[in-house]
Parts: sequence; structure tokens; C-alpha cells
Amino acid sequence: MDSEKKKFYGWTIVVSLWIIYFLNVGFPMYGGQTVNTFMADEMGFNRTILGTGFALFNLFQGLPGPLIGYTIQKKGSRFCLAIGSALILIAAVMMGYVVKNEWMFLLVFGIIAGVGVGFGTVVPVQTTITQWFDRKRSRAMAITLTASGFGGFIAAPLLTKVLSGSGKWNNCWLVVAGAALIALLIDLIFIKNRPSDIGQIPDGQTAAPDMVKAEGAKPKFKAYNTDEDWTVKEALKNPTCWVVLLAAIGLYIPYMMLISHGIACLTDSGISGETAAFSMSLVTVTSIVGRLLGGELCNRMPARYVWAGALTVLLVGVLSLMFASGTVMMVVYAVCTGIGFGCAFVCMPIVYSSYFGAKIYGSLFGTLFPIITIASSASPALAGKLFDMTGSYTSAFIVVIAFNVLGILGILFAKPPRKKA
Repeated sequence: MDSEKKKFYGWTIVVSLWIIYFLNVGFPMYGGQTVNTFMADEMGFNRTILGTGFALFNLFQGLPGPLIGYTIQKKGSRFCLAIGSALILIAAVMMGYVVKNEWMFLLVFGIIAGVGVGFGTVVPVQTTITQWFDRKRSRAMAITLTASGFGGFIAAPLLTKVLSGSGKWNNCWLVVAGAALIALLIDLIFIKNRPSDIGQIPDGQTAAPDMVKAEGAKPKFKAYNTDEDWTVKEALKNPTCWVVLLAAIGLYIPYMMLISHGIACLTDSGISGETAAFSMSLVTVTSIVGRLLGGELCNRMPARYVWAGALTVLLVGVLSLMFASGTVMMVVYAVCTGIGFGCAFVCMPIVYSSYFGAKIYGSLFGTLFPIITIASSASPALAGKLFDMTGSYTSAFIVVIAFNVLGILGILFAKPPRKKA
């Protein structure tokens, strides 16, 4: 059959990436937090070790970013995803049957599993979408990125049920290993790095899209996509690259502070622990809505405006938590935080790939990813330190609000860059 008549494979890629992302982030990250609590109690690990393990896990997702980008450039996203799934599989088996002391816990969960999630999720997943889609990139990206939201909502309760049913936390790590194995098989069977690998083109088009409407009809919005051939070095030298990074930091610093200290802040305001804990479920669910909303809005207006609007919604969430005194304000905080983060989370890869090209997206974002990870990892620690020093979260709120506002202003002025002649 002629390649032009074949059904476009891109949506199979979206489904496959969704499942891989769901399995590789939901079970080791969200589920792992649940299992580690019981594991630590049985083995006598103190809370400092437990917290340090997760801090390392979060940090090592991003620190190998340049290596992840290099791997994608040389071997492709499919190879990168396979490495990530294999590392998660190895780490899960070791967590269940090899880890017996604190330093092994920090090494296996904090470093091996963290690097595995880094290789097996965000950068290669987003890179593959940018390669397969052009006009429908924002929609495909939004659908795929909902996987992490569903992962957080499903994996932790599922592993808790496995734990309560068997009474052994080791069995939970077998489930995590099984999930990673499934992700590995899906990657090897279904993922193709780019459309040209199977004789297709982005979006499955056979010709350039006709954007010209009948006379008198309103022209359809066409999202910006650079026509210049950028290199990573050229992108890093361009000020717009760093202004967009400021907007990313203006997203992650507030968000990580909110989800790490949100429950404590709500209980300090007199809200019951059970009600405060519900806010995290609400943040997770509404973040899924935010991702889908962000994808659709980017089809109708410039992505930087959508991103600025999402950061403004997140700012409302920050202020609502800062002055929360009842259930209504708690709900406003959770909904605005979830929608604001989810929407901006989709905008970030769309802006970078459209400004500097899908060809270098993996290498460029892999280079910048460690900076984002370090900033997001430092945010909860800084907020906790400021609380211990002052006895309240007011100083922490002022810091995150400042970063949030800088992010809004930065992305509003981050117009599509042009190479210098």
C-alpha cells in the first residue's frame, strides 16, 4: 500500500506514550511515596532519610538532562525510553528484595529510580510528540501529558490496596516492576522516533494545510512555528530562551511549594487534616483538566498568552492558600493550582519547540531541565526553612509570588525569536 494511504500512525504514538508515561511516572513516583512510608517504618528509617530519598529522586530526574538530550539526539527517544523503563524495573526489584539499609535506599530509590524516571518520561515523551505533530501538536501534547495526572490519582491508591491485601510492601514493588516491564515492551513494539521512519510526515498530511477560507470567512488561527534551522548553541545564546526558562521557574517554584506545604498550611489555618488532604486529590484531578484546556487554547491563540494566563490562575491559587480560612478558599486554592499548573505544563514544550524547532527540542530541553529540577527541588526546602525561622509561611509566600509574577511578565514579553543576521 502507498505510504500516503496508510493510516496516520501519530495517534498510535500518542496512546503508546500515554501508557508509558502513566506507568513510568505513576507507579515509581506517586506509588513509591506510599510504599516507602511503610517500608521505612518496618526497616527503622527515620523521616530525614525518607525525605532525603524523595529529594534525591526528584533531583536525579533532572540532573541527567543533558545526557538524556544527547541520547535522544544520537539514538532517538525510543532508545531513551527503553533505558528509563529498564532502570525503573531494576530499581523496583532491588527495592523489594535487595535494599536493607539506609544508604542502599538512597542509592536505589533516590538515584537509580530517579534517573530511570528522567530517561523514561518527560523529555523523550515530549520530544516524540514534537516530532510527530505540527498543526495538532498542542492537542497531542495535552492528551499525552494527562497521563502523569492520572498516574498520581490511580497508582497510589492501587498500591495501597495491594499492600492492605497482602500485608507485604515487597509485593507493591513487584507491581512497580511489572508496570515498568509493560512500558518497556510497549516502547519496543510501538514507538517510532519520527514519521519519516515509516514513510509518513507530521500530522499525516499529504500536502501543506490550506489555511485559506472562502471569501468573507474568518481565517483560522495558525500557531507560530519557526522556519529557521536553530542549533542548541544558537538557542542558548538567544535571550528569549532564558526568558522562557524564567517563566518555567515561575511555574515550578510556586507549584512545588504549594503541593509540599499546602496541607500543613491549611491545617495551620484551622482546616481539618482530612479536609486538607482532600485538596491534593483536587489538585491532581483539576491538573488533568488544565492540561486538556491548555492544549485546546494553544490551538486558538499564541501559547505564550495561554501560559501567562495559566500562571495568573496559579497566582490566584497561591493567594487563596495564603489567606485560606475555610473550605471555600481551600477549594479555590486547589482548583486554581491544578488548572494553572496543568495548563502551563502543556504550554512549556509547545513554546520551546515552536520557537526553536522540533529538531533540537530534546537536546535543548534536556540542557535546561536540570535548572528547572534544581529550582523545583529547592522550593520546598526553602519554604520549610523560612517557616522554621519565622514561625509562619508569609515569607515563603512572598518569595513564590515574586517568582510567579516574574514568570508572568517574562512570558508575556517572550516573543518568537529570530536569528541574528
